[in-house]
Amino acid sequence: MIEDLFNMTSQQMGKFSDTVRDEFGHSITSEVFEPLLNDISGLRQIGELFQTRAAEIDQLTGELQSIGNMSHE
Repeated sequence: MIEDLFNMTSQQMGKFSDTVRDEFGHSITSEVFEPLLNDISGLRQIGELFQTRAAEIDQLTGELQSIGNMSHE
């Protein structure tokens, strides 16, 4: 979902930039589109970190459950 948002925003920025002919238009690209893409990239990184941490927690939980099962045998 975040990847789709990034791609769509990037595509819209490209379309807009292709029609820009003045400084005002360039300022919209640099002050609106570029910061938005940076924010979306940050969200993408947070999502990746979350997935990594969730996998680590799942692995640790599995290890703890197996230790708990061994102590009941």
